[in-house]
Amino acid sequence: MTAGFPGFSPDFEARLERLALRFRRPATGRWAGAQRSRAVGRGLAFADHRPYAEGDEPRLVDWRAYARHGRLYTRRFEEDRDRTVTLAVDVSASMDHGEGPSHKGLYARRLAAALAQVAVLRHLRVEVLCVRDGRLEPGPVVTARSGLPAAFRFLGGVREGGAARLGEVGALLRSRRTLILLSDLLEPDWERGTALLGGPGQAGAVLQVLAPDEWEPPLGGEVELVDAETGEVREVQLTPAGLAGYRCRLDAFLGAVRARCGRQGLTHAALNTATAVEEAVLRVLPATGLLDR
Repeated sequence: MTAGFPGFSPDFEARLERLALRFRRPATGRWAGAQRSRAVGRGLAFADHRPYAEGDEPRLVDWRAYARHGRLYTRRFEEDRDRTVTLAVDVSASMDHGEGPSHKGLYARRLAAALAQVAVLRHLRVEVLCVRDGRLEPGPVVTARSGLPAAFRFLGGVREGGAARLGEVGALLRSRRTLILLSDLLEPDWERGTALLGGPGQAGAVLQVLAPDEWEPPLGGEVELVDAETGEVREVQLTPAGLAGYRCRLDAFLGAVRARCGRQGLTHAALNTATAVEEAVLRVLPATGLLDR
């Protein structure tokens, strides 16, 4: 899967096989599968004990507990559940920024490709969507490794444009049980959109992707800033004082997103596209708890 998009090396793909997705909330899917749910059943992870009842299988009796307490207890396990992992990638015009591997849109799509591979290799179902103009553009639904090339072709063929309109998209995404949104969130409606995510029964993450010059604009007199989605133009003075003010506003913005995600039970990661996708997957996202190595 190294030819063309997403262009991962065989070594990186081998390392993806050792990763697993983890979310702050448990799964609520219906079918037996590879992720953990609060539903108690016959999965592999021990949950707790309950007093033995007639008809319980003898092999589930905890004989060590009986030796300690003189009473029969039945072991209960957390049932593993299948989940459809929805990868929603913002392909609005603001994502069409940056050069080469640091291009925000390309970065988000390659990151989505890596996460899709992690999920499918853990026997999860993956739904790939693009977010644009308040709509969801559906891509392939992948249920096995053999379906990954179709997802990669879809993600590799996308071109950014239009507006995200996250407020409208959030309402469409709230029904997804497990959601990962990849976006720069650079629009006024970001708060309304993310407020609709992370509702009861939904697990997920918001991966916020920003280009290097959005993290640290270069100094050098007046700069004309153009909103890629609205066309609004502003001239700003990037003096040391102006740059310090920009950093404060960026920190406040990222803090507000992080706080919103925390209240919604979502994992949040702010990613600099100067960091290689491979490093983000192997080092940055495991540090947030989204990936287990």
